[in-house]
Amino acid sequence: MIKFADYNMIMEEQEGKKVVKINLLQVSMTLGTYLGLYMILVYLFTAMTVKYTALSLLSFPLLLGIPVVAFFLIRHFRDSTSIPFFPFPLSWMLSILTFLFATVLSCMAAYLYLRFLDNGALANGLMARMDLIMQSSQAVTQTMTDPAQVEQYNKTMELMQQTISWFCSLPASGKTKQLIQSSLMWGNILSLIIGLITAKRLRLK
Repeated sequence: MIKFADYNMIMEEQEGKKVVKINLLQVSMTLGTYLGLYMILVYLFTAMTVKYTALSLLSFPLLLGIPVVAFFLIRHFRDSTSIPFFPFPLSWMLSILTFLFATVLSCMAAYLYLRFLDNGALANGLMARMDLIMQSSQAVTQTMTDPAQVEQYNKTMELMQQTISWFCSLPASGKTKQLIQSSLMWGNILSLIIGLITAKRLRLK
């Protein structure tokens, strides 16, 4: 059980009113650590799917679980503080910072893996998988009767092959940079949604 109320919230009496102060950075770093550890697990299973295709049945649900885990972390903190309201700006900023710290932690682990442990295994696996896809695409085009559809399909597959080849040619720092950009982009989008869901309005009595 994660407990935040003991060190993340200060409640003061000020002119007869209760004022709640939340250490936003400390809370977001704590939540980001938990979310970052989960994202490292997701990246690990995703990398292993290149070699073991069957793991994709597990890695894809884990990937979809990232926003779910983030939501439950934010909501658990909100409920543990027992404050009468949790405004949208606070929940939104907390979600953004949580994804930010989670991205830093998970992408640092990804860089260390790509730099010192991978030895090109990920790139080789992706290229081998892409070759299999290109071979199967030839059989698909043979079943098509519309020349325009065949041309559009071939262009799509060529673009995919070029993208994979470009990504595999990047050094560890380049791959990590792309991962950071993707994580921050989706983190900003998801934090807006999570902020709206976890916000709690003040109920007037």
